[in-house]
Amino acid sequence: MGGAKNCPETPRQKMIGMMYLVLTAMLALNVSADILNGFNKLRHSMESAILSTDARTEDVMRTFEAAYNKDEGSRKKYGEWYEIAIAIQTKSDEFYNYIERFKLDILNMVENAEYTSMPEEIRNGSDTNKPHQYAINERDIQTGRYHAEELRMRMDEYRIYMTSADSECVRRKMLDSKFAHDFNMKVDMFNSLFNTSDVVNEEGESIPWEQSIFEEMPAGAVFAMLTKYQNDIRTAENDIVNFMFQSAGRSDFVVNSVEALVMPINGEYIMQGGHYRARIVSAAVDTNQTPVFYINGKEYTDGIYDIVGSGVGPQTFSGYMMMPDDSTHYPFKGQYTVGAPSATISNTDLNIMYRNFKNLFSISVPGVSRDKMKVSVSAGATLSVDKNMYVIVPGDNVKEVTITVMAETDGKMVQMGNQTYRVRALPKPGAYLKSGETEYAEGNISRSALLAPNATIIASYGPDGLLDLHYQILSFKLNINGAMTECKSDKFGKMERDKLGKLKKGAMISITDVTAKGPDGKIVKLRGIPLTLN
Repeated sequence: MGGAKNCPETPRQKMIGMMYLVLTAMLALNVSADILNGFNKLRHSMESAILSTDARTEDVMRTFEAAYNKDEGSRKKYGEWYEIAIAIQTKSDEFYNYIERFKLDILNMVENAEYTSMPEEIRNGSDTNKPHQYAINERDIQTGRYHAEELRMRMDEYRIYMTSADSECVRRKMLDSKFAHDFNMKVDMFNSLFNTSDVVNEEGESIPWEQSIFEEMPAGAVFAMLTKYQNDIRTAENDIVNFMFQSAGRSDFVVNSVEALVMPINGEYIMQGGHYRARIVSAAVDTNQTPVFYINGKEYTDGIYDIVGSGVGPQTFSGYMMMPDDSTHYPFKGQYTVGAPSATISNTDLNIMYRNFKNLFSISVPGVSRDKMKVSVSAGATLSVDKNMYVIVPGDNVKEVTITVMAETDGKMVQMGNQTYRVRALPKPGAYLKSGETEYAEGNISRSALLAPNATIIASYGPDGLLDLHYQILSFKLNINGAMTECKSDKFGKMERDKLGKLKKGAMISITDVTAKGPDGKIVKLRGIPLTLN
């Protein structure tokens, strides 16, 4: 097992996690083309994240290999750790490729085709039968286990492998309290990422992990979920490889050479127009001797390399170091990345705005504090700040709002990005009779639930709704066998309760003309609640 030092989630990873949660919640609604398109976009986003993580892992492995092959002392120092890193890569590739074959098998059933790789678009992404059939009802030819069961067993095996400490060098290093702490942090993280325990559904029932993933799930959601696990595999692999390399570097060693090191002062990622600054230092020197550095023929006596980032993308530089009274050139290389201006904008309520409603936004720019940011909105909307959130309220008749983000970079304001959102009126909720924890929209109701002291008329988007907004019930009418009474609150009055208490089983009860005041200040009339006493 291995892992890197604690790696906080990037804004991109947080966005992917939030998109996944929102899209999964929307499964309770009709699976529309927009939702399926959202799952497809989520899958592509995670595929891009996988490519980025793979590139980082390969960079670390090249550095690891170079350190290992440097000389006999380095092979002894890095050997055991390097072998673990290679084994981790092999194990990760096996599990990753298994999930890829799993996805392709479902894809070819859903599309009735013979794909050898995942396509850009999936025609039958709404199919909820074939993923369930393949995963839950069909067996793996080699093992005889159901495919979903085989997937769970392989995930359990991978999790156990990634959280074990069987290697001798890891067991020795566990005596180091910092290493042990970092190791256990990785164990907790991987146990969470690859957890296959039973899941509690909305009814409070415990169901198998396989059922929660594949039962009645549309194919588009299944592919997004399986790609999410592939992304987790590559993230875990990168974490472990980094941890192995850093752990080997912290091992006891004897200085037997002089090297030059490049130490970025303000990071390896800068905005276009910003400054990249790095300190070039010697790895081992006499404190009475000062090295001299040369980059592109220019001498740097203080070891500070300062250059303005221009072109977007990866940039490299190289040079050499000389020690006093030593004609040897000690070469070094460095790299940094110049990124185009960008901003992260995420709507914490939904992916649209609502008129006359406080839409909450989290807006940030990587590497820029809030006091150096300026956020503005287009005409017809107001902007305010509440704690760490931006509050945007579109006015009447506004059809779209554009958010523009500026940030101060090297003393000047630069536009980081903008985003346009559609504006809609708040969707009308439904009327429900809530008794205890149950919400009744229609159908049968018991006498005890109907006459419960806390029985209340509420406006709600239902137990599976994506919105949870406060509506004040102003009034409603109660129709009992044709006799109508009106209540000016959200509960039955004494007269209504007396009448309800005398009803016989099978009596028809109708709650109509429900009026409610929404958070936007508008009064709406909600649908009725037809009930039958059982």
